[in-house]
Amino acid sequence: MTWWATIDGLVLPKQLAGHPALELVNTRSGWGQPFHEKQEYLKTFDHLAVLARANGLLSERTTSRLRRRAASEPEAAAAVLDQARRMRTDLHDVLLDQGSRAAGQRVATAVTDARARQRLDLGAQPGWSFPGDPSLDDALDSFLVAAADLLVARPRIGACPGHDCGWLFLNTSGRRRWCQMAVCGNRAKQAAHARRTTH
Repeated sequence: MTWWATIDGLVLPKQLAGHPALELVNTRSGWGQPFHEKQEYLKTFDHLAVLARANGLLSERTTSRLRRRAASEPEAAAAVLDQARRMRTDLHDVLLDQGSRAAGQRVATAVTDARARQRLDLGAQPGWSFPGDPSLDDALDSFLVAAADLLVARPRIGACPGHDCGWLFLNTSGRRRWCQMAVCGNRAKQAAHARRTTH
């Protein structure tokens, strides 16, 4: 068992959080510890766009168009990626009720701005969409719009206590402890067993 999966040739975290906004947060591991590069899954704009598609937030066609546009506008794509990483940290803290007032305001403003860009389509498949040609902002804004319902409903969210993890997940039953029992849970059990047998 692993923490990652390969999608379109890109290494991304396994989808196990139960909500797109939490999957965005889980593109970093080692929450609560000093950051190092191996904890980063959100390495390029392409990773952000493909993650949005994998979570059902962007269509395959839109994702392909955004990736082509990012290749032709690398500075703009890098700016969106930087914003996604900053917003990921704010979302993490706010969702765990650890965020400052400033972090909460940044999240609220970003989510409101993202929602304001959308329109309601009442066609054959009713839903909210970003009008016009795809914008690089759509990759992040799709996650922010998804986060809105989570931020309002405030379901119980767990944080994995595994070493170098800290991934978030919906924990509506209150009984789930690990992001993956087969990985973080087993590692903790093995470490505890090793401590018992060496003392």
